[in-house]
Amino acid sequence: MPDGGLDIGNLPWLSSQPRHRRRGSGSSFAALACMSSLACGATIELEVDATDLSRNLLRSVMRIETTPALRERGGEFDLRFVVWSPGNHTPSGPVENVVDLVVRDCRGGVLEWDRDPERMERIVVKSPAACDAIEVSMSYIASQPNVNSRSTDSYGRPNLGVLNWNTVLFYPAAMTNQDATVRATLLLPSEWSYATSLRAAETDGERFATLRQLDPGRAVNVVTFVEAPLAEVVDSPVIMGRYLRAHPLEFEGVPGAPPHVVCIVSSEEKHAEAPEWLLKKIASSCEQTMRLCGTDGRWFPRDRYEFLLVADSSMGFAVEHGESTLCAVGSKVFVDAKEPENDSVKGGGASLTVLIHEYFHAWCGKLACPEGLVRPDFSTPARTELLWVYEGLTTYYDNVLAARGGMITIEEYKQDVLNLAVALEQRSGRLWRSVEDTAVAARYLRNRGLYWYDKRRGQEYYGEGALFWMEADAIIRRSSQGEKSLDDFCKELFAVEVRPVGSQATHTREDVVRILTDLDGSTDWDGLIRARIEEPAPSLDVSPVLALLGWRVEFADEPTKEQKKLIDEGDVVNLRTSLGLRLSKDGEITDIVPGGPADVAGLAYGMKVLAVGGWEWSKDRMKDAVKDSTRTKGVEMVVSFGGRVETKRVAYEGGMRVPRLVRIEGESDLIGEAVRAR
Repeated sequence: MPDGGLDIGNLPWLSSQPRHRRRGSGSSFAALACMSSLACGATIELEVDATDLSRNLLRSVMRIETTPALRERGGEFDLRFVVWSPGNHTPSGPVENVVDLVVRDCRGGVLEWDRDPERMERIVVKSPAACDAIEVSMSYIASQPNVNSRSTDSYGRPNLGVLNWNTVLFYPAAMTNQDATVRATLLLPSEWSYATSLRAAETDGERFATLRQLDPGRAVNVVTFVEAPLAEVVDSPVIMGRYLRAHPLEFEGVPGAPPHVVCIVSSEEKHAEAPEWLLKKIASSCEQTMRLCGTDGRWFPRDRYEFLLVADSSMGFAVEHGESTLCAVGSKVFVDAKEPENDSVKGGGASLTVLIHEYFHAWCGKLACPEGLVRPDFSTPARTELLWVYEGLTTYYDNVLAARGGMITIEEYKQDVLNLAVALEQRSGRLWRSVEDTAVAARYLRNRGLYWYDKRRGQEYYGEGALFWMEADAIIRRSSQGEKSLDDFCKELFAVEVRPVGSQATHTREDVVRILTDLDGSTDWDGLIRARIEEPAPSLDVSPVLALLGWRVEFADEPTKEQKKLIDEGDVVNLRTSLGLRLSKDGEITDIVPGGPADVAGLAYGMKVLAVGGWEWSKDRMKDAVKDSTRTKGVEMVVSFGGRVETKRVAYEGGMRVPRLVRIEGESDLIGEAVRAR
């Protein structure tokens, strides 16, 4: 095994170590393609060269079968690049990064192709008769994703790489994601290992010819994968690198659960190791998820699961897959992790709760999915209006399950609930734009923009979608006197047959209403969904939801002892609940609450506070001026903006206002009930 390779000796189900051999010059891929004997149906023979991925280049050659009509008469062959990548819910295919595109016939002749002027991902090839396949070669420029492609793009770093297959292939438009199959080979640097949920095949290593772009005699690792439907291949990203470690998870309370493993790749060896105590908390949260969504007869819908983690702070993405999840986490998230003391208000796993979010998607999205989100190909636009189910339900449960498993404490969970409630009560965009509209417009809202987020809103089917499910959970618990909960809704929603990834069981809005009504027939669920999700909010007040949970928000001059340990805003000066603005450490205004005191005073994004209360700017002086506002009846600032310096006075006398959650006397604590371990 090469130094730094993935130790998988005890993990026979995991991707095996690639065969290491020295490549010769070999025959051309085109010649090999013409001699191949392939089964009926559209089969793509794909060879991907990742040996230059550290320099942000991928190269691929694919042999794509033509149709019988083309073989007989010749004509146009319609090929597509993957645009609607599963999990992104947006047209995210970065076709702009495809370069060096050349198409050849089965005799090696270069073919003409044209791009569809209305669909950039579509190319039309003029194919001759008497050819059973064409060859497409291309390169892909990695590490320059667009705002929507971050989680399904490919990346290269000095000692590691991330391959999403959708970036290196075209597929025949006439075939569905299940009809088209891919037989893939991956070439890696000789010292790299890899991890993926895609099964490796036994091979003698001689079946695939050398890519023309490879230097003769170059040392590489060659991995051949089993032939699989296009949908499964696209759903199976690969992490690879010099320092790749596998950490199997151990389960105690779900006997017979299939193997799960945390695979970490990093540019530095020490960052790929994970402490045992943290792995146990991740395993416990997975266990709680299986108890919620599965049964003792089928704890998990697939036969294995892999967390594919890239420990690199320069990346930022997370996306779910049927048998894996791909996440970029901080470079030092594992090496800097500290095991909490017994009386700690922190569970030690708050930075990794995204893993539980994506893991819950193994059921909510990859097992059962809202109708319209799964399409038979990667070109047909998805229907995204039910993302408040797909993502909202998942967002509600990710921290609930992390708390049940001990990754976060109940104090951390309560602070998250408080943060959500306070944020939504300041989001004026809720008064004109519904949650459903943020789902329909998801492709345009992933980028937060620089200014006035609270007016525009973003992909709030996540957060406000979660608030709906939090309310639904409380309603069901109250109406059943604690006998039922939203957990029962999940059991019913996910009680479906396991289908291949890309052809999931689906549910509709009517199915959601029916299951909720079966749990609580006294509530007008159709009306509640219409009011909370499909129409703009009548007011910004979310206190009725908190009251159902047995809690209310109050404001104090200082954070509680627990909050002091939990809240770490770094260099940011967060005065959103007092002056209605947020500032950088240098005094630049980076956020303004619509309708708040700062907004009324005419302060603007990008203004820089030079002085406050007659003194030169500092974070502490800014906070002191707010505290003293009860006496001064305002906060006076000298600001610069576009070269102009002026004095602004904010009419405010409320002092510091730190929100906190307070129990409503005599009411049940349904937050505590929701996060109680099962």
